Amino acid sequence: MAQPVTELPPKPIHAAELMAPERPKPQGRTQPVAAKPPATPSNTLNADPQTAEARAAAAKAAKAARAAEARAADERIMSSRAADSRPADGQTACADHEPASQQVLDALFGGDAAFADLARRSPAEAFRCSSLFPGDAALAALRDAVPQAPFDAVGAADQLGTRPGGEEIIARALDLGLLTRSLDGGMPFYETRHELRKRLPKTDLRALEIHAAKALAASLARDPAGMAPKIGALLDDMVDDPPADRFRITMAMSSEDLLGLIARIGPQLYTSSLDGLVNILRIQVKLEKRSFLDLAREERTRPLWAEFFVATVGGGRAASLFGTNPAIARDLMRESLRALLPVDGKPPAIDTAVVIGALADAMDLDSPPIRAALEDELAARYRAAGDTPAKTGLQEVSVRNGTGDTPARGGTGDTPARGGTGDTPARSMIGLAGSLHAARLSGRMATPAFEAERFPQHHPLAALPVLSGERLFRNGINVQRMTFYDDPDGRASFRGFLRQHRAQGWALHAQSGFAVAISPERHGRRIIIVADIPGAGDAGRAAAWDWMAREGLTPSIVIHRGHSYHEDATMTEIAPGTALVFWGSCGGHTRLRSTLERAPDALVLATQNIGVSTVNEALLGIMEERLLADGAIDWNAVWKEARGRIRDRRFASYKRPDQDSANLAFRAWQVQTASH
Repeated sequence: MAQPVTELPPKPIHAAELMAPERPKPQGRTQPVAAKPPATPSNTLNADPQTAEARAAAAKAAKAARAAEARAADERIMSSRAADSRPADGQTACADHEPASQQVLDALFGGDAAFADLARRSPAEAFRCSSLFPGDAALAALRDAVPQAPFDAVGAADQLGTRPGGEEIIARALDLGLLTRSLDGGMPFYETRHELRKRLPKTDLRALEIHAAKALAASLARDPAGMAPKIGALLDDMVDDPPADRFRITMAMSSEDLLGLIARIGPQLYTSSLDGLVNILRIQVKLEKRSFLDLAREERTRPLWAEFFVATVGGGRAASLFGTNPAIARDLMRESLRALLPVDGKPPAIDTAVVIGALADAMDLDSPPIRAALEDELAARYRAAGDTPAKTGLQEVSVRNGTGDTPARGGTGDTPARGGTGDTPARSMIGLAGSLHAARLSGRMATPAFEAERFPQHHPLAALPVLSGERLFRNGINVQRMTFYDDPDGRASFRGFLRQHRAQGWALHAQSGFAVAISPERHGRRIIIVADIPGAGDAGRAAAWDWMAREGLTPSIVIHRGHSYHEDATMTEIAPGTALVFWGSCGGHTRLRSTLERAPDALVLATQNIGVSTVNEALLGIMEERLLADGAIDWNAVWKEARGRIRDRRFASYKRPDQDSANLAFRAWQVQTASH
């Protein structure tokens, strides 16, 4: 007979020094050794060494020494990479810090003739890497290449300006006629705008910019899907430019162009970029004597309305979209529902949970009349979706001709429950959006028509997982996995991580390819953060997981610190038992579904727009404090403290996990579809 298996206790932490900050090393003498006093300047020989000035100087010197020691420690940790992850010595890079292409490397070994051939075939590459070719023959080849690529020559001004004859090449490239003829799709002007502003007369610059804006608008019209991401990336890249310069890029775009741009790239844009585009679209609509309702109905823009609605509402601009006229707002909500909801059994083009969340967010407005109009339209569409085909047509007529106060069947709020298996997907989506909105009203009254549908009773929301101590701690230890990547942002964020935790008294330990941070003990609890060292790559990551396995540690929290294009690598760190995932990247909110598919009971904290290192550090620091103080995470306490401490307005785009519309909708939709 098989013996029952006894569950073994977790493996103890073998690296005992990790369990507490480093203690002072014992002295070999019973009396402290006096430090050697600093050398005294000759003009202060008779000064009292205990004066305030002397003490301040000593304190300043000690502080500088501690800072130098901390920097040296950081350097030691940064250099603790896995051996096979170090870049090869002598790697060739061009002036933009990107590696030289193979054709540039071939030219380096092929001599002057090879570079001249490169300048003819690929002048952009020749100018980009011109600093690698210092000879006179290379300069002559670059001079001949100017007519083919004047903007590339301007972009290489920093390289060319430091060598004899380079300014002549730049001057040739700055010919206004040549630049105008070489605009192509308009992007070259914006990519070299900083150099052009320094070197062109204002009148020439303005004339060239007008041509560039027209060329860009024409390119967008020819290839909207291909050009929209490029324009979005450019707008985000211009975040430090004055707004008047930044958004002149859109000066030649129609309202249809602007709507299409927002629809295609809105969720990926920085908050400031989206805000600017929406503001410009509102102005353009007025100039064209049109309205958002016109755009929702027009043939060219109607197919993009669902994506535009989600991007605009998700970006916090629902009030701008629906305006101040309740009747128009209700008509616009009707058109939006038609665009967003599935028809004839076809799935919606946008993620179902995102649609549900956007509909709920649209009604979360400060204006009672506009909110009431949207509530009534949602309730009317819900009733119509539950009627027979014959009744549906009559209902549509009564809704269109009414004033928004169409009574529910029975008139007393006793509409039969329709949240069961007979509901269509569209009706279920509306019902869950209504439940989300009802949960947010917080004592505010909805309209009688909305209340009559009893959305919370017919379409209950799923309970969110709780971040309890049992889920987050094991034997008094909370383990977190934090990912950093080898780019300038990742290295800067990692140094900030080291500084922040050293200042708070955490112990920092460098391992082979990764780092470990251990908090001071508080109330019998500690936090262990296992972090990537930028540059260690896959070898460092494998070493971190091997170490955690040996020590019996399992992360309950996974934290992504890096750009969005590194998210796929962090996704592999998420396990089914992960309790919390923090996406600190731009647009991390788009990873919600993928995250919950890997960890169904996880909460997700992410931003809809730009992720900011300083906000990430502050928010994570608050969460660490709450974990040590309370042994759990109370989002009310975290968000209250974060609002008082974080002054960056971009914090507004971080989504609180227990109030995230898409998070709530995704869980509720899973439960509802499973019950069907």
